[in-house]
Amino acid sequence: MSKHSTTPFYAAGGSMLIIGVVFAAVGASGQPAFGWTAVGLLIPSAVLLLQAVRRKRRFNDDGASN
Repeated sequence: MSKHSTTPFYAAGGSMLIIGVVFAAVGASGQPAFGWTAVGLLIPSAVLLLQAVRRKRRFNDDGASN
């Protein structure tokens, strides 16, 4: 009966993705610590965004929450 919001997943995953891309660019310029931090940001952001897509698809396919 309650609506599950996927907005927090998109907000957290999207912002982490942007920061991870920036850190990857700095890491590619020769700062290895930024490169490792980028990996630590990109993997969780991808998981959050995939989870948001899965939730949205599940709720749109059957029209009910469970």
